[in-house]
Amino acid sequence: MRRPDAIKWTQAPRWEVVVWGLATLGILFRLRQYLFDRSLWLDEALVVLNIMGRSPSELLKPLDYHQGAPLGFLALQKAAVLGFGTSEAVFRLVPFLCGVLSMILFVIVSRRFLAPAASMIAVALFAVSDPLIYYSTEAKQYSSDVAVALLLLWLAGYLLERDSTVVRVVIVSIVGAIVLWFSQPAAFVLAAVGVSCLLNSILRHDRRGLVLLSIPGVLWPASFLLSFLVSLRGLTHDAVLLDYWQGAFAPFPPLSGADVRWFIDSSFGIFSDPVGLTLVGIAAVAAVVGLVEFSLKHFARFVLLLTPIVATLAASALHRYPFRGRLLLFLVPSLILLIAAGLERIHTQTSETLPYFSYLLIGFLFLNPLLDAASGLIKPRTKEEIKPVIRYVENHRQDGDVLYLYYAALRPFQYYNARNLIAPMDEITGVASRQNWASYRKDLDQLRAKKRVWILFSHIYRGERVDEERLFLDYLDTMGTRLDSSRAPGASVYLYDLDSQNH
Repeated sequence: MRRPDAIKWTQAPRWEVVVWGLATLGILFRLRQYLFDRSLWLDEALVVLNIMGRSPSELLKPLDYHQGAPLGFLALQKAAVLGFGTSEAVFRLVPFLCGVLSMILFVIVSRRFLAPAASMIAVALFAVSDPLIYYSTEAKQYSSDVAVALLLLWLAGYLLERDSTVVRVVIVSIVGAIVLWFSQPAAFVLAAVGVSCLLNSILRHDRRGLVLLSIPGVLWPASFLLSFLVSLRGLTHDAVLLDYWQGAFAPFPPLSGADVRWFIDSSFGIFSDPVGLTLVGIAAVAAVVGLVEFSLKHFARFVLLLTPIVATLAASALHRYPFRGRLLLFLVPSLILLIAAGLERIHTQTSETLPYFSYLLIGFLFLNPLLDAASGLIKPRTKEEIKPVIRYVENHRQDGDVLYLYYAALRPFQYYNARNLIAPMDEITGVASRQNWASYRKDLDQLRAKKRVWILFSHIYRGERVDEERLFLDYLDTMGTRLDSSRAPGASVYLYDLDSQNH
């Protein structure tokens, strides 16, 4: 059975050129960010240290530092390390390749789900999305989540457009069971695939299809349960993680104005982070229009795109999956498809009465993402550039120097120390005491009488009306004399003479 929009695409080769040209541009944005080779920041270092310090079999055990990642992703990362070493580029290779694969898959999926003009809009949005570009080069699993989600959307579209056969259903069932080991939120997308295929079979009175759906109906839950027991069970009871994501769990049922506000803020906020759009109102309206459009023209696709969002919210209400930021990156393809479909519908409805209205909406929507992507070619994004400040210490140190590590700088420093970026020296790791600042002063007091002490900061806590770097420096200035310093984005180092006999 030919998909409904196949004729439109075959009669419009110029759309093919434009769409693949936009995809190529998106890949270039990702390649530029990858080649920038920025420092590992704290979150990356926490996962990387687990991969570096364990054998492949030891990755089956719960990860240290309150971290969790799919076993398949960890296996790919470990294979990259064993094959190519432990550089930042190696740890970001799998996410980068997933980012490139996602760009290609999104073109295929958008062509399957949308008409040419809408597909062009969708691919352009996907290509310039700052979160998608950035997370394609972060040494964590978020980029692979997107690639897996797109693979499943593509397979679902394949099933929805063709008569069910044993071979097709078995292939999709096996792929779905496998990808659950490579992406944790794949479970939400698989739920959408199952429900949409079920509805499609019911609407088409396809009894054979209903029977065949028993295959994924058994295989997918079994695979998810096994992967949950092996690698995810501990995360649902990790007090540190639960506390960190506390505000990202949906308050259900909403019993107060603040609870209702959470749903409103989250509904609009998702278009900012992780979709990467600034004018979230336009994006939200377009997405709603897109949902209506899909519900009227292809109900199974409507279910396929909406169900992952609903399932994720449900898991959030059960305190099983935070509904915020990078953890929702896998939803970006669905959201962009909805936005593009909505913008095309708005254009169709207003082209005669307000001929330029839709173009203005599209222009405003693209303005900031396009500027961000273009500026990223000149100055790629970074987070915590601890590598150059460590090198500064190495290049300016003297015999007998002491290095004091701000507590949040410890794990990235351990990574670069293992990479021999700095020669061994006397190191002291600071305490973490956000609830009791007096402990910081007591901890710094142990440095008294030391002539040359380097104080290394990264991932500095700035909250509750306090800047911990400023807090530390103010106290150190009363203890001794600042001799030198070096700063980089998200990281810094200061050299102090704390020998009281010199003051």
